[in-house]
Amino acid sequence: MPNSSGEANRAQCTALLVRAHAWLERVVPQVPEMNGLVPLVTRAVQLYRTGDYAECYAVMNRVSLGITLAAAVAPLLPPW
Repeated sequence: MPNSSGEANRAQCTALLVRAHAWLERVVPQVPEMNGLVPLVTRAVQLYRTGDYAECYAVMNRVSLGITLAAAVAPLLPPW
């Protein structure tokens, strides 16, 4: 029987990775300071590739929080 929690984490990680990649690709050329999130996303990709979806999800939650906090002080950033 598949681990439904693991599958849910995998699906959430996939969605967050795709979303973060697209957002960073748009934002970093305009706001280079946001490239500080790239190492976290890279780490999340490594975790995803090894199947550690729970940790990938945890890292991507930190990325999401970073984007949310950045948007709070720089409202001209594109929507996350």
